[in-house]
Amino acid sequence: MKFLIIFFLIVNFLYAKKDFYYSFINSSGIQISEQRKQKISDGFDLIQNARQLAKDGKVDEAYAQIKSFKDKNRLKVLNSDIILLYSELSLKKESKRFIVDGAKVLEEAINSSKINEYDLPRAYELLVDLKLESNRSKDAKYFAEIIVNNFNDKIVKTRGKIALAKVYKYQKEPKMAIRILYEILTKTKDKEVATIVANELFDLYIFTEEFDKANELISQVLKNNIDFYANDSYLANKKINKLIKANMPRHAANILKELLNRTTKEESIEDFKFKLANTYMLMYDGTNYYLEKAKALYEDIINDYSQGAYFQKAKMYIDEILMRQNILKTTVVSQKYENSESMQQKALLQELINEKEGKQFDKILRKKKIYRTISDTIARRFGYDSMTVLFDEVNIDRIKMLLNDDQCFTLHDALQTARSSTLERLIEDDSVKYKFFQCLIDVPYERAYTQIKNTFNTSRDANIYLYLEKMALALGLYDEALDFSAKVEMVNNKDILSKEFLIRYKIIKHQNDTLSLDKFFSYATRNKQFIEQNKNNPVIVDFYYDYYFYLLKHRKKDKAVEFLQKLYEKQKEINAFVYSPFVEMSLAKLQENENNIQKAKDYLLEGLKNTRRIKPNDEVKVYYDLINIYNSLNNQTKKQEYILKCKEVNGTVDSLYKKMCDEM
Repeated sequence: MKFLIIFFLIVNFLYAKKDFYYSFINSSGIQISEQRKQKISDGFDLIQNARQLAKDGKVDEAYAQIKSFKDKNRLKVLNSDIILLYSELSLKKESKRFIVDGAKVLEEAINSSKINEYDLPRAYELLVDLKLESNRSKDAKYFAEIIVNNFNDKIVKTRGKIALAKVYKYQKEPKMAIRILYEILTKTKDKEVATIVANELFDLYIFTEEFDKANELISQVLKNNIDFYANDSYLANKKINKLIKANMPRHAANILKELLNRTTKEESIEDFKFKLANTYMLMYDGTNYYLEKAKALYEDIINDYSQGAYFQKAKMYIDEILMRQNILKTTVVSQKYENSESMQQKALLQELINEKEGKQFDKILRKKKIYRTISDTIARRFGYDSMTVLFDEVNIDRIKMLLNDDQCFTLHDALQTARSSTLERLIEDDSVKYKFFQCLIDVPYERAYTQIKNTFNTSRDANIYLYLEKMALALGLYDEALDFSAKVEMVNNKDILSKEFLIRYKIIKHQNDTLSLDKFFSYATRNKQFIEQNKNNPVIVDFYYDYYFYLLKHRKKDKAVEFLQKLYEKQKEINAFVYSPFVEMSLAKLQENENNIQKAKDYLLEGLKNTRRIKPNDEVKVYYDLINIYNSLNNQTKKQEYILKCKEVNGTVDSLYKKMCDEM
C-alpha cells in the first residue's frame, strides 16, 4: 500500500511539471506569447483577490468569484491554486452541500494530478477538514496519516499530526488529541505552527472544560503572535465568536482592537467598532467603565456611518446603556422597543435589578414568573452568569434583610427556593452567618438543616459542625447530633469543644442512656476547664445536678458536695430553682450531720420558699426535718406549727414521714 502511494505521488509530480512546461513553452521550445503570460498573471491576480476577500470575511463573494473562474478556466497552470482555494472557500461556507462538493472536487483533482506536488500537503490538510465536516472521520484519518507517513519535510509532518489531532478530537478522544498537540507545542520553534497548534489546543481545552488552561493558552498566543488573527478577518471573527462563547470577552476585545488599528477600509472599521462595542457590553463589571467605552463606539457609528449597517442597532444599544445608567426609565425603553424581544427582556431585567437594589423583595416575588422568562444570554450582558445566579443574589439579599430585622419565622419562606450555593455564600459572610445559624436553631427548619448538612458534610470547619449539631438537637435528631459532636471532637479545637460541651450533654441527656451519660461525665472529669468555662450557661444547672449523682455513684463524696454547693449557688444566681427543695434538703442533711443545726434549718426554710410546685412527699419530708430541728432547738411553738402543716398535706404516696406526722 505504501509503495502504491509513493508511486502515485511520483506520477502526480511528473504530470504537474509537464503541465507547467507546456503552459510556458510550445512544442518547438519557444517561449509562450505575452498574451498568454498576461492571462496567467491576471488569473493569479483574481485568485489572490478572492483569497483577500475571504480574509476580509467576505466568503460568499470570494466563493462566487472563484467558482466562476474555476468553471471557465482553461489554463492548467492555475488549476492547483484554483481548486485549493475553491475547496477552502467551500469549507468556509459552513454548509454541508458546499463542503461535500468541495471535498469531491479536491479529491478528484488529486487523483487526476491537477494538484501541484508542492501543494499536496495543503490539499490533504483541506481534505481532512472537509471530510470531518461531512462526517467522514475514517476518510479524514486516512488522509491525515498520508501527510504524516509520506512526506519528509518536518513542517509538513507536523501539520499532518495537527490534522490527525483534529480527527481524534472529532472522534471524541480529546486526551489523545491533546497529547499529540502538546508534544508538537513543546518541540516546535516555528511561530506559525505553534500558533496553529495553540489554536487547536484552545478548542480542546474548552471541550474538556479546562478553562484555566484555555485562558492561559490564548493569552500567550495573543501576546506572541496576534498577527495570526489580525491579518485574517475570517480567522479573527471565528476566534472572537469562540472566545465570547467561552466567556472570555477580554481576549476577543484585544483581537478587535488590533483589527481596528490595522484596517483602513471604512466598512471594516464600522464592523469592528460595532463588534468591539458589543464585546465591551459583555465585559460589564458592575460599573460604568465598559458601558461608557461601548457608548463611545456606538456614538462613533451613529455620527460617522448614518447609512451603515449598524446605525439603528447602535441607537438602540445606547438607549439600553442610558437605561442601565438610570437616565432612561425602563417603561420608556419598553414602550419605545415594543417589537424587540431582546429590549423587552433587558427592560424587565433592569426593573428586577432596580427592585433588588431597593430591597423591594415583595414586588420581585409577585413578578417572579415574569422575570423567569428572561434568558441567560441577557443576564450575562448585565454581568450575571445566569438568571439563576441573579435570583441567588436576590435570595441572599432578602435573607440578610430578614436576619438583620430578626425575622426568623419568615426566614424559612426565603430558604424554600435557596440553593446550596446560596447557603454557602451566607455562611461565608461573617456579617450574617452567626445570625443565620442561630435563626435555624431558634426556629428549626428541617429542609434548611438538610441542605446545610449535605453542603458541608465533608467540611473541616468545627464551627459549622457545632451549628449543625445544635440544629439537629433542636429538630430532635439526636443520633445525627451525636455524629456532628464526634466531628467537632475530631477537629480538636479547644475553643469549639468548650462551646460544644453542654450541647453534647443535652443530646446524651435526651437519649436517656445511662452508660453514655457516664462516659460523658468521665470526659468532663478529664476536661474540668470546660465545666468552668461554661459556668455562666444556664444549662450548667442541669449538668451540676446530674454530675453530683455521678460523683456520688463513683464514691467521690467531697467532689459531689462541691458540685451540690455550686448547684445551690447557681440556682440562686439565676433565680431558677429547678432542683429545689432537693438541693436545700441535701445541704441541710450535710449541715445536720456536722451538728450545724441552725444552718440546716435555714437551708430547709429556703427550700420551701424557693420551690413553686413542691411534691407532697418532698413537702412532708421537709416539714418532718424541721419538726426535729425545732425540737432539738427546744422551740415548741415552731414544732407544733410544722406538725400541723405536715398533717394538712394531701396526696402523699406511701410516705413514712406523713404517717409519723399524723401520729404526733
